[in-house]
Amino acid sequence: MRAAAAVSALLAALCVAPSARAQWAQIHDRALPRTADGKPNLAAPAPKAPDGRPDLSGVWADEAAPPPPGILTVEGDLPLPRYLVNIAADLKPEEVPLQPWAAELLQERLRNDGRDGPTASCKPSGVPAIDSTPLPYKIVQTSAAVYVFYEENTVFRQIFLDGRKPVADAVPRWLGYSTGKWNGDTLVVDTVGFNERHWLDGMGHPNSDKLHVVERFRRRDVGHLDIQITVDDPGAYTKPITYTVTATLVPDDDLLEYFCTENEKDSQHFH
Repeated sequence: MRAAAAVSALLAALCVAPSARAQWAQIHDRALPRTADGKPNLAAPAPKAPDGRPDLSGVWADEAAPPPPGILTVEGDLPLPRYLVNIAADLKPEEVPLQPWAAELLQERLRNDGRDGPTASCKPSGVPAIDSTPLPYKIVQTSAAVYVFYEENTVFRQIFLDGRKPVADAVPRWLGYSTGKWNGDTLVVDTVGFNERHWLDGMGHPNSDKLHVVERFRRRDVGHLDIQITVDDPGAYTKPITYTVTATLVPDDDLLEYFCTENEKDSQHFH
């Protein structure tokens, strides 16, 4: 299937990453509540930061989910998050609100079996695709900013909470320019300023320079983080697409160094 081939190309670079975790000397996080047997209590209430806000800090890994219809299961010990494959997985094909040019480009990418995808040549996944990566990421929260460090290609994001805005005519980026604010217990993140080379998922849903991504981070307990993502791109879609990814805490562990370009041998075989 075309979609399955495209997703395989997207995952080719990621799957060469070391899959074994716990390669740091294990140190128990004393801030984590634990059960009587000493295991982290992932169902305990979400922790609070010194300012009283929910604390999103921790190492997180996206949960695997049943793949969308028509997508083959990817074998191996890396999970396959549902929306890594298709951001419109919850919609019927006729409901996907693509502009005509975007629909044509999507079909072209599928016909090319994903060989033109950014990750196939070791470029970043970009936002929002990086929220569904099968590799872990680490959130560090302060009162002025939230920092997200991704194991994938060792890239990072800065989500500023100090009211700053991107400068006018800022250089377009893969991860854009992110600002955030709290709405109750939810961190609402606005990101703009993207380049036009994104694949929003493994299938190749495209974007325009009008892409605006809103992420709503909510830590519902110690062990679970929900991120509601709204893709609002009037240049490529006739209306926004919203979906929610869920991540699980990876306790007592940390990120590893990972670079897609190291020992990468897949792209030379794409034809």
